[in-house]
Amino acid sequence: MSEEMNNELEEVIIVTATDDDGNEVNYQEVQRIDIDGKVFALLVEVPDSEDDDADDDGDAIVARVDVEDGEEVYVAPTDEEFDAANAAFDELFSE
Repeated sequence: MSEEMNNELEEVIIVTATDDDGNEVNYQEVQRIDIDGKVFALLVEVPDSEDDDADDDGDAIVARVDVEDGEEVYVAPTDEEFDAANAAFDELFSE
């Protein structure tokens, strides 16, 4: 069954966020987890094609995925949610 889920997640999801300086940054969703009925996504920065430093892995962020008016929106988790999601992602990727 997990193989089926992985095949379903083959679709590339790109999320655009605005950083503290007002610049738009693209992130690719690489994994989702469910914690206490809330969905969290691990988003990894997509390298800028114009950036000469292609070896830079970029930043990763955790976002809570809410549904508003039938559309998914990515929002900043609370500190407690972030800590729980971060620990869950660490455990998932350490296996």
